Amino acid sequence: MNSESPSVYKLPLTEKEINIDGCRRYEFGKESLRRNRTIILLGATGSGKSTMINAMISYIVGVEWKDGFRFTLTDEDQSRSGAENQTSEVTVYKIHHQEGFKINYSLTIVDTPGFGNTRGIERDRMIVEQLRNLFSSELGVSEVDAVCFVAPASSARFTPTQKYVFDSVLSVFGKDVAENIRVLVTFSHGQRPPVLEAINASGVPCPKTKDGLPVHFKFNNSSLFLRDKCV
Repeated sequence: MNSESPSVYKLPLTEKEINIDGCRRYEFGKESLRRNRTIILLGATGSGKSTMINAMISYIVGVEWKDGFRFTLTDEDQSRSGAENQTSEVTVYKIHHQEGFKINYSLTIVDTPGFGNTRGIERDRMIVEQLRNLFSSELGVSEVDAVCFVAPASSARFTPTQKYVFDSVLSVFGKDVAENIRVLVTFSHGQRPPVLEAINASGVPCPKTKDGLPVHFKFNNSSLFLRDKCV
């Protein structure tokens, strides 16, 4: 690892048996009495979803930008091309609240494989079936607080794959979940991301801001694992 990169540590996770086809579950920390919130992250392959999850966990456990280390949940192999999917199973991460967290609740993250990879539409359909398995099983996940659609800022056109992701969410959870959809815009540099207009033009249902844009949050995690030379 070069001198400009922070040290990266994978959080120690405990795998839990759930016996759900195409799904796996991990937990971090000890059981907490704090309330739990559950979010699902979905996006096309190469959307920056894995980096987003790792950025989230570093923030939650209290890592600051100036620190010379980062934490990760996912195994993100930077040497692989964007077309190669990092995850083949739907993975549930249960992060039990601990003293010192930046949030005051436990968090369950449901990480889905990237849609639209080189294995085609049949693989995308399999992902949807994996989600159905997870949310219909007694040992799976029973509630969702937010469905997070991860999309690059520069996407000026809503692709068939992205539309398929939205349609799949509605087919699994019903139309009522539309109000819980949030767009996480990656690789954003401050201007209005073209992807927001693309989502509007597609007509997919999701909550809107006062400006008529999809409710969204902008991120630029590209330098998360690079240290500022001035630090």
